[in-house]
Amino acid sequence: MPRFAPIACAALLTIAPFATSAVHAESTTDTTVPGATVSDTSPYSKLENEPSACLNSNPRPNCGSKPQASGDRGGWMQYTVFAVMLSALGIIGTVLARNVIKRDRAIAEQLKQTDK
Repeated sequence: MPRFAPIACAALLTIAPFATSAVHAESTTDTTVPGATVSDTSPYSKLENEPSACLNSNPRPNCGSKPQASGDRGGWMQYTVFAVMLSALGIIGTVLARNVIKRDRAIAEQLKQTDK
């Protein structure tokens, strides 16, 4: 532990001025936000049904809002990711099937060569 003492002292000397200035700045600056300017943007703020019926792993119909941004649930970006995933699985399946067929043909050719 003693060999790390100079490093620890140097670190404290480096950090100490910033820590004290941060405490001083925090005490003089008011960072509170007025209550009138805060708006609720949670997905449960604009529900048509009772929130207790909507808080579920499989929500019922009318338990949400229409997508406002492209990344929201049901937006075009979500559908694009789903299509990319399906096409990637299709490509992987095609490559696997092609390699299995290629291997089986090679084994059949080898068996024909050894039978002659």
